[in-house]
Amino acid sequence: MRRILAGSSMRIGWAVLFSVFLVQFYNPTGVAKADSLLQLSTINCTGASVRIALRSTDRLPEASGAARVERKGGTTEIDVKLESMKPASLFGGDYNTYVLWVVPPGGPAENLGEFTLDGSEAALRTSTPAAEFGILVTAEPHYLVRSPSAFVVLENEPNANGRTVGQELLEGVYNFTRSTLDDAKEAKGQVHSEVKQAFTAVRLARRAGAARLAGAEFARAQGALQETLALWQARKPRPEIAAQARETVRLAVTARRLAEEGALQGTRNETEGSGGGNGETEERTPRRMGRDWR
Repeated sequence: MRRILAGSSMRIGWAVLFSVFLVQFYNPTGVAKADSLLQLSTINCTGASVRIALRSTDRLPEASGAARVERKGGTTEIDVKLESMKPASLFGGDYNTYVLWVVPPGGPAENLGEFTLDGSEAALRTSTPAAEFGILVTAEPHYLVRSPSAFVVLENEPNANGRTVGQELLEGVYNFTRSTLDDAKEAKGQVHSEVKQAFTAVRLARRAGAARLAGAEFARAQGALQETLALWQARKPRPEIAAQARETVRLAVTARRLAEEGALQGTRNETEGSGGGNGETEERTPRRMGRDWR
């Protein structure tokens, strides 16, 4: 009898978790403001290994970190270690993970990968072809974002010998329930957000109109999400779940991009159809006006 009750409790537990995901998927919360511009000073990597301190922002004031950078040939190797971190999902809404960015002069910002928290610590070893750049760590919906959000949690300390670069941050795009984790608790053990990232990526694609503007791609993303959920509910090995979740994110990002491109093209067509900048319309207009005047 005890085993039956335990099994029932486990099924109820998975059902509760699933319902939480559904609430997150269909009921996004409050939104942010208009885009903003962040000013950063650059680091110039000349060859020798250099330690760069990272300072926290009001988003996560207790956080700290450092990056060791070294130029080798045409590549800059970057080894980042973070401390006193808290799960990005505590921001609520669309946020699930942290991403490392480098911002070279002239841009664009380069996504160098996501951090996996182990308690309050995280580390990432990566590289970039850039030799001069600023460094950012931001909270993001998923690992495959193309531009940094306004939820910057760490940035490199000002460098007197560096140049100032501006980086536009995405605002008004992602939902959140809190703007700072000042009073939030740290996690215990590893933080796995892959399934949440998959849900969020599909939700963002839906929000962008992918169901209408990129139907086939969106259907593939939804199918991949169902496969992710099936693996998760079956308690398959975590690497298998993570791989499927990351594939879901990739498909959802493609669907969202196509939807956004389709929406932009539709806006252009409407503008051109109304005479706003279409070359053919501009050529016809003088002839029509000429006939009217005659």
